Amino acid sequence: MVQLVILLNFIGMVFELFIIIIAVVLLILIFKKYLIKRHYFTMLLFIIFINYSIAIFFSWISKVFVVFQINVTQDGSILAWFYNIIIDFRLSELFVTFAILISYILKVNVFEKGYNTIQKFAVIIYGIFTCIYVLFVYESGNTLLDIGAFLIVFIYMLMVYGPFFRRTMQAYRGLPEFSQAFLSLAIMSISFILIFLNFAIDRVLIFLGSPGFTVFYFLAWIFVIVGIFGAYYGYIRPKSSEV
Repeated sequence: MVQLVILLNFIGMVFELFIIIIAVVLLILIFKKYLIKRHYFTMLLFIIFINYSIAIFFSWISKVFVVFQINVTQDGSILAWFYNIIIDFRLSELFVTFAILISYILKVNVFEKGYNTIQKFAVIIYGIFTCIYVLFVYESGNTLLDIGAFLIVFIYMLMVYGPFFRRTMQAYRGLPEFSQAFLSLAIMSISFILIFLNFAIDRVLIFLGSPGFTVFYFLAWIFVIVGIFGAYYGYIRPKSSEV
């Protein structure tokens, strides 16, 4: 069983390394485009994508810990806590939460005239709750708490990316001259929603007895790249300064 866990984590480690390489290449291209255009929305997208990339990096680090059997004494120290939130994906979830919050800022700046007070506080308060949960509501080996963390982040994604998707599709139909740009943002938002939906399904299957690393795990990280590439190809690269 131990050898199977190591093998699966090795496969995940190699897969995530490729995802990281692709993400870094896209980030470099996006940053170069930002340096040319100095466009505020491009900067926000760049920050969003950096947070997703950091999340992938810490997920990859967790696989490295398992494959090379790097352990920390569980003595209740800060080092042990930091090790645990890396190994169980919680630190990755934290950076995804940051990305979702910045995505809300992007949505307001692109589609709204200003912040809706009730909506703004709901997004902030739920974001704080999410951060507290993923960092501190933790018990090693408790899959139910892990499922809860994935679902909480997934709900946060729905709160932000659901309306984002709806507004981008409205703009896609209403502004044909910018249809490619808004379609790419729609692809980005729906792809990001699907990330944690797939992770949550993977966790539920683990709870039901799966050793993990199901097809849903691989689909989740693929959707990160689909979302970033979609935004770059359709929005940032050709017309970000025009929308």
